[in-house]
Amino acid sequence: MMMTKLQQAKDLIDNEKYESGIIVLNDLHDLSLKDERFKLLLLAYALYNTEKYNQAIDIADELLQKNSNNEYASQIKYFSYCGLEDYDNALNEVISFLSHNAANLYKVTLEELALDIKNGNISEESTVSKLKELALKNNVTM
Repeated sequence: MMMTKLQQAKDLIDNEKYESGIIVLNDLHDLSLKDERFKLLLLAYALYNTEKYNQAIDIADELLQKNSNNEYASQIKYFSYCGLEDYDNALNEVISFLSHNAANLYKVTLEELALDIKNGNISEESTVSKLKELALKNNVTM
């Protein structure tokens, strides 16, 4: 029964029916650890897509506390901070995540940040040097 509700929520979200997906997800309780993590990821993603950025950040944070190497959750936080135009926290999220994990999805983000550095959009010296170090570690050219 639970699995079908989780699948129903995923199908709604896949079809961009985010609000309906959020309602279904909020009704799901007593899940296994794996299903709970999946629920939180779907919820954070749906909240991000409905521009409920602060809630998305909170849910992604909750997921990262259970699973610190979940790159999707970290990216939802990053994009949510960007949505809030809170670029300091957005950059801090990338740096924090990549200080402990290898980049997979974040490789594209690092490439975009490299352009921002080149164009002078990111100039804080410690941030620039940390991003360059992480890019090097992840084989991304800066």
